[in-house]
Amino acid sequence: MNEQNPERGRMSLDDLLQSNKAQFDKVFATQMDETGLLSSNHRPTTAADLESASMAASPTASINVDDVTAHLNARYGGAWSSEILEHKAERGGVSVLVKLTVDGVSKMQFGSARANGDTGKALQRATDDALAKCAAMLGDEIPGTSDAAVEAATPRQRPAPQAAPANPTARAAPGGGKLDVVSLDLIENSLRNARHEMDAVLFRSAMSPVIREQHDEYPMITDPKGRMIVGQFGSYVPEMLKSQSFDLVPGDVILQNDPFQCGGAVSHINDWIILVPVFFQGGLVGFTSMFGHMMDVGGPVPGSMPTAATSIFGEGLRIPPIKLYEAGVLNQAALDLIMTNTRTPEMNYSDLMAIIAGCRAGERRVIELCERFGADIYAQACDALLERTERAMRTLIVQNLPTEPQSFEDYVDDDGCGNGPFKMKLTVWREGEHAFFDWTGTAAQAPGPINFYLHDGMFKMFIGVYMIMVFDPQILFNDGFYDLIHVTLPKGTLVQPDFPAPLGCRTHTLSRQFDVLGGALSHNAPDMATAAGYGSSPHFLYSGTDRNGRGFQLMEILYGGIPGRPIGDGMDGHSWWPLFENIPTEYLETYYPLVIEGYNSVMDTGGAGLHRGGNGIEKVYHVLAEGDVSIHDDRHESQPWGILGGKPGAVSAKWLIRKGGEKSPLPSKIDNVRVQPGDRVVFRTAGGGGWGDPLEREPGKVRKDVARRLLTSGSARDDYGVVLQGAELTVDLRATQELREGTKRNRRPLPMFDFGARRGGVTNGSSG
Repeated sequence: MNEQNPERGRMSLDDLLQSNKAQFDKVFATQMDETGLLSSNHRPTTAADLESASMAASPTASINVDDVTAHLNARYGGAWSSEILEHKAERGGVSVLVKLTVDGVSKMQFGSARANGDTGKALQRATDDALAKCAAMLGDEIPGTSDAAVEAATPRQRPAPQAAPANPTARAAPGGGKLDVVSLDLIENSLRNARHEMDAVLFRSAMSPVIREQHDEYPMITDPKGRMIVGQFGSYVPEMLKSQSFDLVPGDVILQNDPFQCGGAVSHINDWIILVPVFFQGGLVGFTSMFGHMMDVGGPVPGSMPTAATSIFGEGLRIPPIKLYEAGVLNQAALDLIMTNTRTPEMNYSDLMAIIAGCRAGERRVIELCERFGADIYAQACDALLERTERAMRTLIVQNLPTEPQSFEDYVDDDGCGNGPFKMKLTVWREGEHAFFDWTGTAAQAPGPINFYLHDGMFKMFIGVYMIMVFDPQILFNDGFYDLIHVTLPKGTLVQPDFPAPLGCRTHTLSRQFDVLGGALSHNAPDMATAAGYGSSPHFLYSGTDRNGRGFQLMEILYGGIPGRPIGDGMDGHSWWPLFENIPTEYLETYYPLVIEGYNSVMDTGGAGLHRGGNGIEKVYHVLAEGDVSIHDDRHESQPWGILGGKPGAVSAKWLIRKGGEKSPLPSKIDNVRVQPGDRVVFRTAGGGGWGDPLEREPGKVRKDVARRLLTSGSARDDYGVVLQGAELTVDLRATQELREGTKRNRRPLPMFDFGARRGGVTNGSSG
């Protein structure tokens, strides 16, 4: 109870929140007027923003009776909005680039004004000048808006602020409301939280370890057009609904898993997509969606990812887009049919319903936002978030992509059917603010299941995620920049296979594309690039019947070495995929008949460098029940390359050790390896490439790596030129200096890329 205000203590939580928001809005509005913030763009403040802060004038300041904002309000009401795209002050004047949008039609024009000692007022006049020019392009001449007329106005001639919005960058809603930066911030963070709440609901409800523990799932919230506002992998909604049109109503739930019927929205049939349309007051305001990896979807091999498949028909059950729920009513017949075609019906059912529950959680949060702010404001916020990401990506493209085409090549080692290697080639360039990514030159589709049916939107999101994480991690992931990215995916190739190509092991090609993308982008910004990582998606599958006669089926995704980076070393035994985690040993040993005898970083597997590549890991599975093991991996022949003088990482390897001690190597892709109680499977993943000259690495860091059993003393000497003495691993500074100087004198010039020994006609030191 509030003793100073007893009434406040009896307020409901909603009333209290509303009261606090109103008070905050009042305070914030005052601050906006005082500081003269003109833009509702929400992004990290830059030095340029701070330098130009004094240029801003009060958003309520009008110029004269014929002021541009008042004219536009009177003429168009709430159907117009504007945005300052650029502004600068130099040589006693101010210039701006402004976009005016009226009824969905946009025009852009520059405006200018002389400062006359007051840069803030000049910025306002320049903005009005640009708006008047934009309006003229739309056939609307605004009188009295020339620079001379504007400058003639004095504060005494200006009328009181109009009731209509006077901020030239405020977004006007059709119903008269406008989006302010506070609401945008609240909506953005609410959507971020809703996306993570969808994850939390799923993780707490799912049964399979691959979703519950490893988090092999991807949530998304979109606008009504299906454009992703928050999420991870980019929107697939338009492609998903293209093959079959639905009359959507509240309570609908759409399910599908066929890559060839959704343009590659998912890339193999183990991924089941759920799509939920979100309605508010009878109107569609967006979609929530998630897809997750199912433990088994039928086919000849437990886990439904046979390494010897030669068509998608040999991989399991394909589900076209269907309404699993229609207006809230479950299609029980469809559900029964689907669950009959899996070896793990209880687990799949639990995971499927958990995915639906996660989507419902996102749906509730979107509806709450519409109830709180109104559907118009919510729609404006979605547009603003998309446009902000587009502007940020324009800058990244211009700053970091080459104007001349640059190509890079890497290889997937084999397809599991005895074929390979398979070249992946990507050419990158830009034209103005538009980026082009061309996969021409990539190998023809594989007979085996490593084909990756690459969805255009998904690859654009990969590009965005890569560039954002490398160059500006503060930018929000969404679909706003898609119009700036142009992708060429040649038909019949590894990245756009023809139906009915097998797709079950496509993650090796999916992983390798990040290495290729990084290599292609590094030509123009090598100091910002990374080396190559473990470039695969290692899978261990184990199924059978335990001593109590109960069937079991396990799938675990393992991790490898993350490459050396401009900012530091690569991580040891870490996932490439966002938010993935390992399955705890306690979980595995509790629910499956096995013992994990070892889970270690493998010394010297990360490439040497100023910033070393991360080490691969070795996991030893001691099986306690008869069953079958499947292995999926790559990078067993082609080393993860180093960059800027960094050395390549080590390749992957697998062994089967029988109970009697007989040890035999296993290929990187194999099914139906029969194991008996007491047998061991040793699974070693690849390391990551190094970044920069290893002879420049601080000797103290090398010593710590040896002490932590990440490097051997031999590698410290041979790769880093660091001489260690005694059990205390004391650095012999004089011997180290002499060794490094001698090595530098006698070695060849360092290559841009060091591929090590690899197949495919690419030699050591080639730049692709």
